[in-house]
Amino acid sequence: MPSSNSSTSRSIPVIHLERLSDAEHSAGPGDAAIGRLAPILREYITTRRWYRAKARAIRELAIEDVISLPDISSYVLVTRIDYTDGNPDVYLIPLSIAPAGEQEYSGEEVLARLALPDGEEHVVFNALSNQDFTAGLLSAITCAATFKGRQGNLVGSHTVALDRECGDAAPPLHATVSRAEQSNSSIIFEDQYILKLFRKVEPGINPDIEIGTFLTEHLFKNTPAVLGFIEYQPDRGDPVYAAILQAFVRNRGDAWKFTLEALHGFYKRALAEGRAAPPFKSSHPLHLAETAMPGTAREIIGPFLKSACLLGERTAEMHAVLASDNDNPDFRPIPFTAERAASLHEELIKESDAAFGLLRRHENSLTAESAKLAHDLLGRETQVRKCLASLPSTPVRAMRIRHHGDYHLGQVLATSDDFMIIDFEGEPARPIAERRQKALALRDVAGMVRSFQYAAYAALREMKEVNAANYSTMESWADYWAAWVSAAYLRAYFDKSGKLPFAPGDGKERRALLDAFLLQKALYEIVYELNNRPDWAPIPLRGLLCLLN
Repeated sequence: MPSSNSSTSRSIPVIHLERLSDAEHSAGPGDAAIGRLAPILREYITTRRWYRAKARAIRELAIEDVISLPDISSYVLVTRIDYTDGNPDVYLIPLSIAPAGEQEYSGEEVLARLALPDGEEHVVFNALSNQDFTAGLLSAITCAATFKGRQGNLVGSHTVALDRECGDAAPPLHATVSRAEQSNSSIIFEDQYILKLFRKVEPGINPDIEIGTFLTEHLFKNTPAVLGFIEYQPDRGDPVYAAILQAFVRNRGDAWKFTLEALHGFYKRALAEGRAAPPFKSSHPLHLAETAMPGTAREIIGPFLKSACLLGERTAEMHAVLASDNDNPDFRPIPFTAERAASLHEELIKESDAAFGLLRRHENSLTAESAKLAHDLLGRETQVRKCLASLPSTPVRAMRIRHHGDYHLGQVLATSDDFMIIDFEGEPARPIAERRQKALALRDVAGMVRSFQYAAYAALREMKEVNAANYSTMESWADYWAAWVSAAYLRAYFDKSGKLPFAPGDGKERRALLDAFLLQKALYEIVYELNNRPDWAPIPLRGLLCLLN
């Protein structure tokens, strides 16, 4: 995800409170100030990295509810954002208010200053930097507490997996806000817990909590245990999940970072070869998965091949647990029907039309590298449609199951000797009801295979030793690495999944489904990059062209 613009140099607005009632004065200036924050929030929210609609024009931001944590002068605001087109969004914004000078706040954390009638000044700031507020969220879960709002309540709950007592006399845990790029906000409580505050919310069962709890209850050891959650329960309407608490897992960072580090070593070894990568008879990873890996690949790729195999096994084990409970209708595997095949084909065609339409609109503004790839790809639009056309007529034995939904290297933590799978929300742009639908497990598998290709080219872009003279040669090694690593991952996945209900019945079924989902993922990536990071567009453009060869 791209970094948001820092707001540290922005001018901090001042709210003048000319008069406070006796009740407002005794309660503090917060209640009087909240009603005036909407225009300030409108500007503030667009600079946040968790804000997902930077390409949309805001028509109005309204504060729909204010939940007060009165003992610590903090609030959770439920805000509704209406755009000039499309459906509105609802965001949660936690704020605290404190006297100016009480502590140092970065410009990025401060929303506004409050000028009181007596000349005193307070600041309105991001509550996640307030240790009292983060402790309050943790306590809300451990003590199953309720915080009342004007139109609803925040209600905490915990699972049997939580080992912390309500009112525990132990010293409070220091909270640190994660700086990772993400669409939510994560708070780490030392080495014990991690609490994720959902920012963009909607009514319904959040799949991150639902699937995480299911995996915890079914003793899947390769995802952090779900310990509790917080709901926003409006007086009218369905509840909204506001936060999830999980066990903290010591790790070396996500698998994306782990993979990039491995790739830097790989490229140094490839540069020492002084030649292009060995050619393939077929570079399709399914074909390579059934082929003996050459010694050159084992030697030059090195230990990461074992990591790819382990990740393939863990992926299959996750799917096996998700497909294991026939008594739970929300998780019971269901057939992939002809109607679903037709619906998926229609979905893929729409995504193809959207990607190629956007590509045409951007073609004249692309860099030279992207423009050449785009030109080649636009000439093969008909071929993409032909590749997708066979899907409705392909016999599919694999059952549809609950799945990760947004599976890639960034959704996996690398521990000292294993992997932990995290973040089961699914693709954030899709509605919750759609993210909770069952799908073919190979959709997750395709997401990871595409992530390998992304990592190969992302690492190549970072290599200072790679220049114009040797770039083409190093591209051949990037493709070589991605193909053999994907093959190792797929071989391990299919060996582990065997004949389980979610596994494809034969090689023809595997090929048809994997190709369809790889195409879908690459089309999605093209749209994302053209809209958000145009300089990254060559990666999915090249990836889609490789799929067509």
